Amino acid sequence: MGDYLGYQRFCPSEEQLADLYGGKLPEGVTLMQNEYLIVDDAEGNAIDYFKQTAGGLSRVLPKGFNTKYSGKIRPRNPQQVLAVDMLNNAEATIKVLTGRFGSGKTMLMAVAALDQLERNKVEQIVWVRNNIEVKNSKPIGHLPGSYEEKLMPYAMPLADHVGGEDGLELLINQGKVKIIHLGFLRGRDIKNSIIMCSEAENLTKEHVQLLIGRVGEGSSLWLDGDRKQIDQMVFDQNNGLSIAIDRLKGHRRFGYVRLEKTERSETAAMADLLD
Repeated sequence: MGDYLGYQRFCPSEEQLADLYGGKLPEGVTLMQNEYLIVDDAEGNAIDYFKQTAGGLSRVLPKGFNTKYSGKIRPRNPQQVLAVDMLNNAEATIKVLTGRFGSGKTMLMAVAALDQLERNKVEQIVWVRNNIEVKNSKPIGHLPGSYEEKLMPYAMPLADHVGGEDGLELLINQGKVKIIHLGFLRGRDIKNSIIMCSEAENLTKEHVQLLIGRVGEGSSLWLDGDRKQIDQMVFDQNNGLSIAIDRLKGHRRFGYVRLEKTERSETAAMADLLD
């Protein structure tokens, strides 16, 4: 059995397909709680989606987002269909997306979080970042400015989806977004918020435990990352994102999907040709 992806793919016979639509898993197929099943046709094209829940097998209908910040966003591939469903699952209070660069993990999380903020499902987005320099790049030294100004460069992935730095500053001034350095989280009890940590491949197990421990009433923790983009050896030896996926898979409060396809642009997908 390979790495846990948060989903399995299955090409059923007509009889097995009837079982699925009857709410029953075909013989030989087992799913953990909150794990998905992509149903393929004979050519390997996704034709339907299911999820294992506490109440049994349920069908997943493709959905998207439509916010004043980002406009209409629709999933572009089967894994993104699952990701949107997982991000909308209120029962899952720890949500993880992994995938290669350009696969949409940060975009989907940011848009989903903004959608919940717009619909008053949460009071704020708490953007957390472990400010690790990109591997083999030179550190820029001590940044001038206030605490928020020093952290602003690390929140640009969120700014990309709210109209840039001006849009992000507006949300910060309105109290709807807060940027916090990972090192200042100890002892916090964060309520009614989405705690988001991008580039979470640069976290140890202890870092992830610290983040989970900050989740108060009405809050959830959202992580995204890509193990191919680890920037320090310590995170390769003690990778909190991988450990969390392995230890939490199957828990009713945990949701995970690995995204496979680069959707940013044809040029961005060319990065894989350098491997």
